[in-house]
Amino acid sequence: MRHGDLSVLPVAVTLAIIWIVFYALDSVFISPRNLSFLFLQIAVIGTIALGVTFVLLIGEIDLSVAVTSGVSAAAVGVLVTRQGWDPIPAILLALAIGAAVGVVQGFFVAVVGVPSFVVTLAGLLGLQGVMLLILGRGGSVNVGNELIRSIATTYLAPGIAWVLAAGVVVVFVATQIHRRAKRLAAQLSAPSLTGLAVRVVLIAALVGVAVSILNEYRGVPLASAILVGFVALFGYVTRRMQFGRYLYAIGGNAEASRRAGIDVAKVRIAAFTLSSLLCAVAGVIGAARFASVSYTAFAGGPLLLESIAAAVIGGATIFGGRGSPWGALLGALVMGSLSNGLDLMQASTGTKLAISGVILLIAVTADALSQRGRGDIGVKG
Repeated sequence: MRHGDLSVLPVAVTLAIIWIVFYALDSVFISPRNLSFLFLQIAVIGTIALGVTFVLLIGEIDLSVAVTSGVSAAAVGVLVTRQGWDPIPAILLALAIGAAVGVVQGFFVAVVGVPSFVVTLAGLLGLQGVMLLILGRGGSVNVGNELIRSIATTYLAPGIAWVLAAGVVVVFVATQIHRRAKRLAAQLSAPSLTGLAVRVVLIAALVGVAVSILNEYRGVPLASAILVGFVALFGYVTRRMQFGRYLYAIGGNAEASRRAGIDVAKVRIAAFTLSSLLCAVAGVIGAARFASVSYTAFAGGPLLLESIAAAVIGGATIFGGRGSPWGALLGALVMGSLSNGLDLMQASTGTKLAISGVILLIAVTADALSQRGRGDIGVKG
């Protein structure tokens, strides 16, 4: 915090503490069956939080992420169940709808110049109406298609799960080492080797323990594996590709990025499009998990706030320019673990929301203090 570079270490430590506390209160919390349910539970929130991270990186906000996910889920459910469509074309159309929402909202933000809060608030209200129109009377539709349901009911074999776990750790290590080397080469502050080793050991331990326990039940859920795959992919994009560097640059200083030759408007539209596309993916996963699509589950519940909270807790600053896909995954695990553990404690909905609010406030406060630390170092330099 003093150097303004918290990375994902505090989130991982927080997650470990949450697991230890809930395990002490009820050992069922880390039972294979409950952890399997937890990882399946965060697939929707984590995918949306990943999309939110891209918007936060450029210093914007998207309030329509949950209902965008709901509209895409409703489209899949209605097309497959009521219209008799094949699931593959229905899913592709749902993804296209999600991407189109992002393009439109990104255009109004980046080209027209309307604040993202206003644009996405309008999107939130308008898409709620669209979702209700798609679902029709009753505001829900059952999804019984076997292919769609298999997204949430399929589990990976133990060997495949361990290969995936090893890949996650290797990608994380490679990313951290590459980032440290580039910062040192640019004569910037970088994490110490000890700090890097602690991060790697902690992440490896969390991944290893989780996979080991999940394999004792049915294995790693396919929906969770899809989420991890997206996180690994976009972790590479943000750290190693030009588009990722542009996101961080625009979030740090949009005007300086423009003068450096970056097409700021195009990158902003791309960020909103990518966010909404991931929300559409989350909608398909949600339809598979719940075996139904309802207005309440996507637009009428806490999905929006939980997804944004997961991204912020994971280290995506509301000031723009910082955050990572891996942080979004850990943030989703924090939110999911809190919800799951409190459910085991039979806590009321009010208690769950209050505790989640406190955790979010702590995360934002830490982010603000981190920003102050970075500013102080800049002034002293």
